[in-house]
Amino acid sequence: MMKIAFLGLGAMGSRMAMTIVKAGHEVAVWNRTPGKADALTGAGASEAQSPREAADGASIVVSMVMDDAASRSVWTDESTGALSAMRGDAVAVECSTISPGWCLELARHATEAGVPFLDAPVAGTLPPAESGELVIIAGGDQIAIERAEPALAAMGKATYRAGPNGAGIATKLLVNGMLAAQEAALAELLAMVRAMGHDHRRAFEILCETPVASPMLKTYGRMMIEGTDTVMFPVDGILKDLGIITQAAESVRQDVPVTQGATAGFKLAHGAGLGQRNQTEILRAYEGKSSSQ
Repeated sequence: MMKIAFLGLGAMGSRMAMTIVKAGHEVAVWNRTPGKADALTGAGASEAQSPREAADGASIVVSMVMDDAASRSVWTDESTGALSAMRGDAVAVECSTISPGWCLELARHATEAGVPFLDAPVAGTLPPAESGELVIIAGGDQIAIERAEPALAAMGKATYRAGPNGAGIATKLLVNGMLAAQEAALAELLAMVRAMGHDHRRAFEILCETPVASPMLKTYGRMMIEGTDTVMFPVDGILKDLGIITQAAESVRQDVPVTQGATAGFKLAHGAGLGQRNQTEILRAYEGKSSSQ
């Protein structure tokens, strides 16, 4: 049994932390707003009053927060940041989808503190987070991955080393960018078929019988057509990640017209008041646009 700290108890983080608790480790948890740790403390975790307190004495510190600003705060705040409490034999694991620039800066902060660092974003939504079947994409050296294995094994069904620090985030942007592009294209084309007066459900069924339809497209397409009130990842979350991709591409002078097109589609959904709805509800925005014309 190891002492593991978990920082950030949102929809994903709370589920990921619970898998570590269920694996039998001593877990200290922290969240910016109170009340999110009740289920975890009921299962045996302890609640810390700051990231620094949670990290004190921990062998592995995991963060799963919203964005760069939240990540910067939990790791490097002068008075409450986790890095200031970590020993050299501990490892810092950032599972959040952050920008490549902040990822490398955070890696430098960890190195200066004498702490091994992994950028280890995850692929998967709420059900795999709850069951411990996420795919973890790690950037960092192999020794750090091995030291973080007790936490990684509890949270995920597999951990893949993408390369050095930064490679994990870069690969996660590839994954999320492909997801968003396929969703946006499917939504606008299904809406087009329907606007032409044809059965878009039947068209989708036939699409699923062709090599074009990936397993993801089949699953998300069904949710798109049927509609859902369950929020596994919201429209605004996809927009955040698409913004990170665009900024990253600009920093290396890379054109990303498909990403820009997907962004336009999800902005349409945001503008239709669907920002906090599940990402697959993007179809509702296109249907609304068609019916108003």
